[in-house]
Amino acid sequence: MWWADKGAAERYRPELLSPEDARRAAALRSARARDDWRVSRALLQRVRADQMNGACALSLSHSGGHALCARAPAGWEVGVDLERLRPRDTAALAAWVCDGAERVWLARAAAQRRLERFYLLWTLKEAFVKAAGLDFPADMASVGLTPGAAGRLLLRPPPGRWQASAWALGEDWVMAGVWRGPDAARGRIDWRAVAPGAWPTRRLLGQWTGRGG
Repeated sequence: MWWADKGAAERYRPELLSPEDARRAAALRSARARDDWRVSRALLQRVRADQMNGACALSLSHSGGHALCARAPAGWEVGVDLERLRPRDTAALAAWVCDGAERVWLARAAAQRRLERFYLLWTLKEAFVKAAGLDFPADMASVGLTPGAAGRLLLRPPPGRWQASAWALGEDWVMAGVWRGPDAARGRIDWRAVAPGAWPTRRLLGQWTGRGG
Protein backbone atom coordinates (compact mmCIF):
# COMPACT_ATOMS: atom_id res chain seq x y z
CA MET A 1 0.00 0.00 0.00
CA TRP A 2 1.49 3.33 -1.12
CA TRP A 3 0.77 6.86 0.16
CA ALA A 4 1.53 10.25 -1.36
CA ASP A 5 0.92 13.73 0.01
CA LYS A 6 1.10 17.09 -1.76
CA GLY A 7 4.90 17.00 -1.82
CA ALA A 8 4.77 14.13 -4.32
CA ALA A 9 3.62 16.56 -7.02
CA GLU A 10 7.27 17.58 -7.43
CA ARG A 11 7.94 14.10 -8.85
CA TYR A 12 5.17 14.26 -11.45
CA ARG A 13 6.48 13.58 -14.97
CA PRO A 14 3.90 14.42 -17.65
CA GLU A 15 6.07 12.86 -20.37
CA LEU A 16 5.36 9.44 -18.83
CA LEU A 17 1.58 9.73 -19.19
CA SER A 18 -0.28 7.40 -21.50
CA PRO A 19 -2.05 9.11 -24.42
CA GLU A 20 -5.38 8.68 -22.62
CA ASP A 21 -4.07 10.21 -19.39
CA ALA A 22 -2.43 13.05 -21.32
CA ARG A 23 -5.84 13.93 -22.78
CA ARG A 24 -7.43 13.77 -19.35
CA ALA A 25 -4.73 16.01 -17.87
CA ALA A 26 -5.22 18.59 -20.61
CA ALA A 27 -8.95 18.74 -19.85
CA LEU A 28 -8.51 19.64 -16.17
CA ARG A 29 -9.70 23.17 -15.46
CA SER A 30 -9.43 23.90 -11.73
CA ALA A 31 -6.15 24.31 -9.83
CA ARG A 32 -7.37 21.84 -7.21
CA ALA A 33 -8.10 19.18 -9.83
CA ARG A 34 -4.67 19.71 -11.40
CA ASP A 35 -2.99 19.40 -7.98
CA ASP A 36 -4.85 16.17 -7.22
CA TRP A 37 -3.90 14.85 -10.64
CA ARG A 38 -0.19 15.57 -10.21
CA VAL A 39 -0.07 13.87 -6.82
CA SER A 40 -2.02 10.78 -7.91
CA ARG A 41 -0.08 10.32 -11.15
CA ALA A 42 3.26 10.92 -9.44
CA LEU A 43 2.29 8.14 -7.05
CA LEU A 44 1.22 5.84 -9.87
CA GLN A 45 4.47 6.52 -11.74
CA ARG A 46 6.49 5.73 -8.60
CA VAL A 47 4.62 2.48 -7.97
CA ARG A 48 5.07 1.37 -11.57
CA ALA A 49 8.78 2.19 -11.43
CA ASP A 50 9.06 -0.06 -8.37
CA GLN A 51 7.53 -3.10 -10.09
CA MET A 52 10.15 -5.80 -9.99
CA ASN A 53 8.39 -8.65 -11.72
CA GLY A 54 6.26 -7.21 -14.50
CA ALA A 55 2.48 -7.18 -14.37
CA CYS A 56 0.49 -6.58 -11.21
CA ALA A 57 -2.97 -5.40 -10.13
CA LEU A 58 -3.28 -1.73 -9.14
CA SER A 59 -5.98 0.44 -7.62
CA LEU A 60 -5.67 4.22 -7.21
CA SER A 61 -7.62 6.75 -5.15
CA HIS A 62 -7.05 10.44 -4.43
CA SER A 63 -8.72 13.09 -2.30
CA GLY A 64 -7.74 16.59 -1.20
CA GLY A 65 -4.22 16.57 -2.62
CA HIS A 66 -3.34 13.13 -1.23
CA ALA A 67 -3.42 9.71 -2.86
CA LEU A 68 -3.30 5.97 -2.23
CA CYS A 69 -2.28 3.13 -4.51
CA ALA A 70 -2.78 -0.53 -3.69
CA ARG A 71 -0.65 -3.07 -5.54
CA ALA A 72 -1.28 -6.82 -5.61
CA PRO A 73 0.06 -9.77 -7.62
CA ALA A 74 -1.19 -10.24 -11.17
CA GLY A 75 -4.46 -12.13 -11.20
CA TRP A 76 -5.64 -10.71 -7.87
CA GLU A 77 -8.56 -8.30 -7.53
CA VAL A 78 -7.79 -5.22 -5.44
CA GLY A 79 -9.54 -1.95 -4.65
CA VAL A 80 -8.75 1.04 -2.45
CA ASP A 81 -10.54 4.25 -1.54
CA LEU A 82 -9.44 7.38 0.34
CA GLU A 83 -11.78 10.09 1.63
CA ARG A 84 -11.13 13.29 3.53
CA LEU A 85 -13.50 13.72 6.45
CA ARG A 86 -15.92 16.59 6.02
CA PRO A 87 -19.47 17.21 7.24
CA ARG A 88 -22.05 15.37 5.14
CA ASP A 89 -25.76 14.65 5.26
CA THR A 90 -25.08 11.06 6.23
CA ALA A 91 -28.77 10.08 6.43
CA ALA A 92 -29.48 11.23 2.89
CA LEU A 93 -26.35 9.57 1.47
CA ALA A 94 -26.97 6.37 3.43
CA ALA A 95 -30.44 6.12 1.92
CA TRP A 96 -28.68 6.09 -1.45
CA VAL A 97 -25.82 3.62 -0.82
CA CYS A 98 -26.55 1.60 2.35
CA ASP A 99 -28.90 -1.25 3.16
CA GLY A 100 -31.38 -1.10 6.03
CA ALA A 101 -29.12 -2.62 8.69
CA GLU A 102 -26.29 -0.23 7.86
CA ARG A 103 -28.65 2.76 8.04
CA VAL A 104 -29.79 1.71 11.52
CA TRP A 105 -26.16 1.25 12.62
CA LEU A 106 -25.35 4.77 11.46
CA ALA A 107 -28.42 6.36 13.02
CA ARG A 108 -27.66 4.90 16.45
CA ALA A 109 -24.23 6.57 16.65
CA ALA A 110 -23.48 10.01 18.11
CA ALA A 111 -22.82 12.72 15.51
CA GLN A 112 -19.01 12.58 15.29
CA ARG A 113 -18.95 8.80 15.54
CA ARG A 114 -21.66 8.64 12.86
CA LEU A 115 -19.49 10.58 10.41
CA GLU A 116 -16.58 8.17 10.86
CA ARG A 117 -18.92 5.19 10.47
CA PHE A 118 -20.33 6.67 7.28
CA TYR A 119 -16.89 7.13 5.75
CA LEU A 120 -15.91 3.61 6.84
CA LEU A 121 -18.88 2.25 4.90
CA TRP A 122 -18.39 4.57 1.94
CA THR A 123 -14.70 3.77 1.45
CA LEU A 124 -15.31 0.04 1.84
CA LYS A 125 -18.11 0.11 -0.73
CA GLU A 126 -16.08 2.21 -3.19
CA ALA A 127 -13.14 -0.17 -2.83
CA PHE A 128 -15.41 -3.11 -3.69
CA VAL A 129 -16.83 -1.22 -6.68
CA LYS A 130 -13.29 -0.80 -8.03
CA ALA A 131 -12.03 -4.30 -7.22
CA ALA A 132 -15.04 -6.28 -8.45
CA GLY A 133 -16.09 -4.03 -11.34
CA LEU A 134 -19.45 -3.21 -9.74
CA ASP A 135 -21.73 -0.41 -10.91
CA PHE A 136 -21.51 2.94 -9.12
CA PRO A 137 -23.75 3.80 -7.38
CA ALA A 138 -26.27 1.07 -8.22
CA ASP A 139 -24.36 -1.77 -6.52
CA MET A 140 -23.08 0.05 -3.43
CA ALA A 141 -25.96 -1.06 -1.19
CA SER A 142 -25.29 -4.70 -2.10
CA VAL A 143 -21.86 -4.76 -0.41
CA GLY A 144 -20.54 -3.45 2.89
CA LEU A 145 -20.96 -4.57 6.50
CA THR A 146 -23.68 -6.38 8.42
CA PRO A 147 -23.92 -5.35 12.10
CA GLY A 148 -24.12 -8.47 14.27
CA ALA A 149 -24.39 -9.42 17.93
CA ALA A 150 -22.28 -7.60 20.54
CA GLY A 151 -21.27 -4.91 18.06
CA ARG A 152 -19.54 -7.32 15.71
CA LEU A 153 -19.44 -6.30 12.03
CA LEU A 154 -19.55 -8.98 9.35
CA LEU A 155 -18.21 -8.41 5.85
CA ARG A 156 -20.78 -8.45 3.05
CA PRO A 157 -18.62 -8.79 -0.09
CA PRO A 158 -19.29 -9.59 -3.74
CA PRO A 159 -19.10 -13.25 -4.80
CA GLY A 160 -15.89 -14.99 -3.75
CA ARG A 161 -13.66 -14.95 -0.68
CA TRP A 162 -12.49 -11.43 0.17
CA GLN A 163 -10.32 -9.69 2.73
CA ALA A 164 -10.87 -6.09 3.76
CA SER A 165 -9.40 -3.54 6.16
CA ALA A 166 -10.15 0.08 7.01
CA TRP A 167 -8.19 2.75 8.89
CA ALA A 168 -8.49 6.30 10.11
CA LEU A 169 -5.42 8.29 8.98
CA GLY A 170 -4.58 11.06 11.41
CA GLU A 171 -7.60 13.25 12.16
CA ASP A 172 -8.63 13.98 8.59
CA TRP A 173 -8.84 10.80 6.51
CA VAL A 174 -10.46 7.38 6.25
CA MET A 175 -9.27 4.67 3.87
CA ALA A 176 -10.30 1.13 3.02
CA GLY A 177 -8.71 -1.64 1.00
CA VAL A 178 -10.19 -4.90 -0.28
CA TRP A 179 -8.53 -7.76 -2.11
CA ARG A 180 -9.14 -11.28 -3.39
CA GLY A 181 -6.56 -13.78 -4.57
CA PRO A 182 -6.49 -17.54 -5.06
CA ASP A 183 -8.65 -19.28 -2.44
CA ALA A 184 -5.74 -20.27 -0.21
CA ALA A 185 -3.91 -16.94 -0.47
CA ARG A 186 -3.95 -14.34 2.31
CA GLY A 187 -2.79 -10.81 1.69
CA ARG A 188 -0.20 -8.99 3.79
CA ILE A 189 0.07 -5.20 3.72
CA ASP A 190 3.41 -3.42 3.39
CA TRP A 191 3.25 0.34 4.01
CA ARG A 192 5.30 2.60 1.74
CA ALA A 193 5.27 6.32 0.96
CA VAL A 194 6.55 8.55 -1.84
CA ALA A 195 9.37 10.76 -0.53
CA PRO A 196 9.38 13.30 1.01
CA GLY A 197 5.99 12.25 2.42
CA ALA A 198 5.24 9.88 5.29
CA TRP A 199 2.13 7.99 6.35
CA PRO A 200 -0.13 9.74 8.88
CA THR A 201 -0.81 7.90 12.11
CA ARG A 202 -2.97 4.88 11.28
CA ARG A 203 -5.81 3.70 13.53
CA LEU A 204 -7.40 0.41 12.54
CA LEU A 205 -11.17 0.64 12.20
CA GLY A 206 -11.67 -2.99 11.29
CA GLN A 207 -10.42 -5.97 9.34
CA TRP A 208 -12.57 -8.72 7.94
CA THR A 209 -12.65 -11.86 5.86
CA GLY A 210 -15.86 -12.99 4.21
CA ARG A 211 -17.34 -14.90 1.32
CA GLY A 212 -20.07 -13.56 -0.93
CA GLY A 213 -22.60 -15.74 -2.67
